[in-house]
Parts: sequence; C-alpha cells; structure tokens
Amino acid sequence: MKRTVRDIVCIVGIASVAACTIRPETPAPIAVGSDTFRHLDVAAPLPVSLTNWPALFNDATLTRLVDATVNGNYDLKAANARIDQARALLGVDRSALFPTVGVASDYSRARASGTVDNALPKRTMHNWVVPVEADYELDLWGKLRGQTDVGKEGVEQAIAQRDAARLNVATEVASDYLTLRFVEQDIDALQRSIELRRVALEVANYRVKAGTASDLDSLRASSELDTAAAELSESERTREDLVDAIAVLTGIPPMSMQIDPTPHAVVYLPGIPVGMPASILEQRPDLFAAARQLDAASLEVGIARTAWLPTITLSASGGFASRDLSQFLDRNSTLWGLGITATETLFDGGKRDALVQLAQANVAIADANYRQVALVALRDVQAALNSIAAQKEREVRFERASTASSQAARLSLSRYQHGYVSYLEVIDADRDALNVERQLIHSRQEEAAATVGLVRALGGGWTSDAVRQEAATAAAASAVSAK
Repeated sequence: MKRTVRDIVCIVGIASVAACTIRPETPAPIAVGSDTFRHLDVAAPLPVSLTNWPALFNDATLTRLVDATVNGNYDLKAANARIDQARALLGVDRSALFPTVGVASDYSRARASGTVDNALPKRTMHNWVVPVEADYELDLWGKLRGQTDVGKEGVEQAIAQRDAARLNVATEVASDYLTLRFVEQDIDALQRSIELRRVALEVANYRVKAGTASDLDSLRASSELDTAAAELSESERTREDLVDAIAVLTGIPPMSMQIDPTPHAVVYLPGIPVGMPASILEQRPDLFAAARQLDAASLEVGIARTAWLPTITLSASGGFASRDLSQFLDRNSTLWGLGITATETLFDGGKRDALVQLAQANVAIADANYRQVALVALRDVQAALNSIAAQKEREVRFERASTASSQAARLSLSRYQHGYVSYLEVIDADRDALNVERQLIHSRQEEAAATVGLVRALGGGWTSDAVRQEAATAAAASAVSAK
C-alpha cells in the first residue's frame, strides 16, 4: 500500500510540474492615426485631473445629484450583482483545481434464503459502512487553469462594465441637470417676452381705441402673446421631464424629486484636459472590458484544443466497514482503494474540430468588437471637441446678434407708439430678439452637454489599477473559500 501511495504522489508531482499553461494571445495594436485631436485649443491643460470631475463644474447641487446617482441607481445595483455573479463563477471554475471528496455512510440489513443453492450459513446480515472517496483530475494540459483564468477575466470585465455604467449614469444626470438650468433660462426669456408682448398688446389696444391703428394690430399682438405663452408651456414641460429623468437616475420615484428653479444662476463650464489618442484608450472602462472579453475568448481556444488530449483522473477511497459497531474501528475493518483512469475520445464526428473553430470565431468577434469600441472612443472625444469649438463660435455670434436684436425690438416698439411704423415691424423685431436670445441659450446648453460628453469620452478619470486590485481581492477570496 505504501508503494502504491508513493507512486500516486509521484504521478501528481510530475503532472504538477509538467502542467501546461494556456495564455491569451496578445492582440495587434490599434492604429490611432493622427497623434493629436482637432480643436485642442478648446481643452484645458493636461495637469487638470478628472478623478473628481463633478467638482470642476463648481455646482454643489450637481455634485450631490451625481453622488446620489452612484449610490442609488438601479442599473448600477444590477451591475454590482453581475460582479458577484462573475465572482461566483470564478469560484466554480477554481473548484475544479481541487479534489472532490465525499463520504457515503451506509447501513444495511438483509436476509438470504436458506433453501437456495450455496445458501449462506448466516441468513441475516448486518453491515455498517463509512467510506470516504476522493477524485482528482490532473490538469496536465492546463485546461482547468485556463478555465480559471477565463473566470478571472470575467470578474475584471464585470468590474469594468460596472465602472463604465457608473460613468454613463453619472454623466447623464450631470448633462440632464445642466440642461435643466438652461431650460430655466429659456423659461425666463419667454416670461420676459410675454410681459413685453402684454405691453405691446396694451399699446395696440390703446391705439385702436384712439383710432390711430386698426383691429388687425390688436389681433396680431394677441396672437404673438399666445404663441409665446404656448412655447412657455412646452419649456415648462421639458423642465418637468428633466426633473423626472434625474429622479429615475438617482433611484427615487419622480414624484419625490424636487429641484428648486434658479433661472439666473451662472452655469460654469470648465475646460477639460485632453491627451493623446493612445492615452485615451487606456482611460476607458468599456474598452478595458472589451479587452478582457477578447482575452477570455483567446483562452477558450486553448481550452478547446485540450479536448484532443487524454483526461487523467486519480481516485482514492478509504474507510471502515463492519457487521458490528463494536468492531467498526478495528484495524481489520478498514477498507481502501486507489485508481487512475485515463480517457481519450477516439471519434466524435468532428465535434472537437467544430468547437475549436467556434472558439476561433468568437476570438474574431471579440477582436472586432474591441477595435470598434476603441474607434468609437476616439470618435466620442473628437465629436465632443468639435461641438465645444462650434458652440463657442456660435455663442460669440449670437451674443452680438442678441444685443443688436434687443435694441431693434425696443426701438421698433417706441417707433410704433409714436405712429412711425406699422405693427408688423414690431412683431418682426420682437420675434427676432426672442429667437436670437433662445438660440444663444440653446448654444450654451449644447456646449454644456458636449463638455459633459467629453468627460465621459475621456473616461472620467478612470484607471485600470482599481479594477485589477478589486479583481485580485475577489480571486483571493475565491481561493480561500475553495480551500
């Protein structure tokens, strides 16, 4: 028995030393094209950190809403649960590296017939059996370790996907909040326009009564007033929808959310630092997750190829068996057994070939997805820079146009009051002044959305170090539980 045990231990030691390791293939580098983005003049210098990007907007309410979203959003709660799911799957994969040990206690009592051939001397039999059995598959080809590595990649991918979801919902609530503030400015502009149009209607009615104007002027003034009031209702609805959207993002019912209006608040839009395209790809959690998916798919190819190699399993059993409990622990009641099994598939109709081809196709899909995510990341940065640059130029133009149109509207109303022009000129001037002012507000709103979009495109200060540390902690916990 000692020699047999020694032989088994020797086999296990040799197998452990000779075990192959399946490693993912390194993907070809992504061609980033130009070394710099266009419109970098609208970005801030690189020393600015995005780690705490909400604070850059200098708005306590925005920071509070982002924090509430990170803590209460149900998409993020689901993402955290998927991390737990990935950790559990890693534990399942890791368990295959260890022996399976079980015990099957048994007691039986039976009576054999005494009138048959070869009848037993004692017809009633009692047996107490408590065997312990263990099975262990030798990982000679690295298949089991490869499956564990796939599980580790899955944990890192789930963590990165959670971080990407966190960045998305945080920037979405920030964008909605900034949009809400500009909608309030739009509401304020409409309310001021309504007051001016009420004055214009009173002037028109006065002139109609005095006989210096026709009823047409009064009707036109009333129509313009109602049109502005209708636009005000639409803007107020937009604000309510934004509040409801923010409420859902923070994980509370829409009826419970209240954001006090501050139409005259100054919205500060910070400059966001932008580095080189190659560095951007290291700051995106979604690209990191796509890379982990590619690594896992590459590992699956190696695992699929091990199906061509034999599977070797060690088995051992031992315990006690006796007819009487008084002799159960006696030396003569011991039982044991050792075994080694090697299995090899000789013919499977091409199944193994198909599984390898399937794994290779999955690698091609994951590689294409990885590169597409990288291109989209670069496009997102460039699109945000394009929008910021365009909106800044528009704002300059609209600010000049707003000043001029406001002066023209006041002058037209004064000229109408003195009977120098028809009311059509007042309508046109007032309408132009309102439209230009609203266009200016909308342009600033678009710049705010683009600024937040640039934060999202740059990864919001994300780094892979925290992901790897969290994944390593999960892997260590899984190893301890397996032991």
